[in-house]
Amino acid sequence: MISGNLSRVDLDERWVRFSRRRPLVSSIVVTVVVAVGTVLALRVVQRGGPGDTSLAAALLGVAASAFLVLKNRVPVLSVVGTTAGAVIYIVATGSFNSAMSLPSAVALCAVAGRSPMRRAMTVTVSAAGAILAASFIWGDNWLPVERIAAVGWLLLGTCIGALGRARSGYVEAMEARAEAAESQREVEATQAVLAERMRIARDIHDAVAHHLTAINLQIGTAQRLVHTRPEVAEQMLAQMHDIAGAALSEVKATVGMLRRDSLTVPEPGAGMSSMPGMVEVYRNAGASIVVTVAGEQRSLPGDVDQVAYRVIQESLTNAVRHAPGMPVAVRCRYDDDAVAIVVENRLRPDDARVSGTGDGGDLHGLGMIGMRERVVAVGGTLDVRWVDDLFVVDAVLPTGTESDDCEVTAGGDVDDHPDRAGRRPGAVPKHPATTR
Repeated sequence: MISGNLSRVDLDERWVRFSRRRPLVSSIVVTVVVAVGTVLALRVVQRGGPGDTSLAAALLGVAASAFLVLKNRVPVLSVVGTTAGAVIYIVATGSFNSAMSLPSAVALCAVAGRSPMRRAMTVTVSAAGAILAASFIWGDNWLPVERIAAVGWLLLGTCIGALGRARSGYVEAMEARAEAAESQREVEATQAVLAERMRIARDIHDAVAHHLTAINLQIGTAQRLVHTRPEVAEQMLAQMHDIAGAALSEVKATVGMLRRDSLTVPEPGAGMSSMPGMVEVYRNAGASIVVTVAGEQRSLPGDVDQVAYRVIQESLTNAVRHAPGMPVAVRCRYDDDAVAIVVENRLRPDDARVSGTGDGGDLHGLGMIGMRERVVAVGGTLDVRWVDDLFVVDAVLPTGTESDDCEVTAGGDVDDHPDRAGRRPGAVPKHPATTR
């Protein structure tokens, strides 16, 4: 049963495709079929008596059906010709024969399938009115049911055409929806690829910038101590070797993600547990860094843990790169539903931003962009600003199940986030006394 329905649907689709490719040929095929059907139907018994077997009736039926050749090009003219044939038959014979309504019904089906419903109904009413008028004028012996039948065939053709048009519209809408869905999937796939590329770019930037900055500090310190304290310089060289190895490992791990399946979950990166080691590397290179931790220190969710580490890493890298030798303060506060991170570094006295002649510096470098993207991705807030001779990076990362609204401000914007109650707008956050 199912296979039979599928075969019928396949046959219908083939005919529709054939009609679109060869409209004239399909019209001729329909014309021949309807003409043969009309001639045969004229011979069917009418009112219990014999049908119309005259040659004139057969020729009139063929002539009326011939107008169906125009049903695809000029459907309204096709209705006019077929309806005229039915009216001529009524005028000539004065009798009822529903077979003469068949060509008109097929022509109206074509009109309804190609024209708006209002136009199709107008043409249908006009054709039905012409046949009814002829029946009342020249068909005195017609029964009421015969007049209804003559008009009913026309309405049936219109209904079939309207249903076909609705089905075609539905199919076109479904095809358009499928194409739109496919385009949307392509757009989403492209966005996913771009997001993954940006994430890998951030990871490579963080790893390379951090380790190269640390190596640069180590080299500078080793150069100063190579003659006076060679044993310390030798330790510096060993540390540089370790840092370079760690950098290579991180870059290899990050680039290795490009070779994985897109559905593979990336391995966890460094987190807050690695923060003391990172700070120690900078201290060994001569950087003055003070770390303060307030609140109950605890394990953070994986993504938040990595972002917190990367915020501190990027902030320290920028501090030792742009203000070498100046003190840096790192403050972490663990709240019930968030962790707050503040990194402050003082500028060098000869810095243009301290003397007031500078332009405020670039707060939108690649490192800052990557930091913002990371913080926003976990639902946190980030404030990067200048306060007198301090450069301040202030981030709040949610650790609960619900993420707060994302905010990203820079350049000294007023910061009145509810998680930082009591803070004067633009002021440096107050934390407990620092401990080394």
